[in-house]
Amino acid sequence: MSNERISGGEARAILMLYVMGSTMIMGAASNALNDAWLAILIGIILTVPLVLIYARLLALYPGQNLFDICLQVFGKWAGRVLILIYVWYALHLAALVLRNYGEFMESEAMPETPMLVPMLLVALLCIFAVIKGIETMGRSARLLFNICIATVIFVLLLTIGRIEVENIFPIMDHGWMPIWKGAFYAFSFPFAETVLLTGIFSNVKDGKSFVRIFLYGLLISGALVVFITFRNICVLGTYTISNVYFPSYAAVGRINVGSFIQRIEGTVSIVFVICVFMKVSVCLLAASQGIAKLFNLQTYRSVVLQLGLLTTYFAYSLYDDIMEMWNFAMKTYAFYAFPFQVIFPILLLLGAEIKRRLRTQEKSG
Repeated sequence: MSNERISGGEARAILMLYVMGSTMIMGAASNALNDAWLAILIGIILTVPLVLIYARLLALYPGQNLFDICLQVFGKWAGRVLILIYVWYALHLAALVLRNYGEFMESEAMPETPMLVPMLLVALLCIFAVIKGIETMGRSARLLFNICIATVIFVLLLTIGRIEVENIFPIMDHGWMPIWKGAFYAFSFPFAETVLLTGIFSNVKDGKSFVRIFLYGLLISGALVVFITFRNICVLGTYTISNVYFPSYAAVGRINVGSFIQRIEGTVSIVFVICVFMKVSVCLLAASQGIAKLFNLQTYRSVVLQLGLLTTYFAYSLYDDIMEMWNFAMKTYAFYAFPFQVIFPILLLLGAEIKRRLRTQEKSG
């Protein structure tokens, strides 16, 4: 068992940056058009029971992570299969987020720089953070989250003059179907991805605070995603949003205060890099923990570098172009991720509760 411990506040900061991830720049529930903000709100509500399941699993097995719980509930062989499945999901998600970042840098920020260069630099930074451990990640997350909040508030003040509230009307003009569809996609990306946090939150100082960590973290980060989506719709309108890959970057690009505050899209890039760094780091740490458990390694740190470089190569070769990336993220990913996010955790909780009741009956008998 690891001696690394983080506080509840640090765990919440990690969760909030993780949820914000690439959503801050790519957006969410875009298929709901001007009702995207409403779809995201519904997505948050749908995720609440799920994060309570994640919190319950960690509370039932204090000091153990997702991979320990898999072995405890399903035994040696079936448990190892499930561990391998979650290692794959963690690596795949890390590669997806890293590729989002690479496509953003190539198409918007640094078009003349080969995509692999910024991706490799961020990956190396994530490898360094994971090797240093979750305590370092927790302290960094608190500082970086404050930077993100300050940046979001600063940009909000500058975009007030560009906001056209009429862009969100008429509400529900296309009926409920696009809203429910958008809610399902928002539920899967990014909110239900918090399942991987159960792979790293084994040693929180206040172990009884898992419900508060997951619930408060979800609500705060969800509110930020709703707020940014609402702002993007009001600034750009649904037609423009449907024709750009990175709506937040496009929205901030319209800021023009006199002749002295212009071209401040770099502020969005700062937030995006911070959130991508934390999300990839969490995925890499979870995958490393899973590999260490799978092969009975003394420490997960021995495989971090290899997994980080493998993820970078995977991310680079994942898609042929940005359109293919966008189609997978916005159309296919929600169905692909559903078993990892919903089905397997429910099965784990059912198995854990059954075992707990059997142990209770044995003691009372």
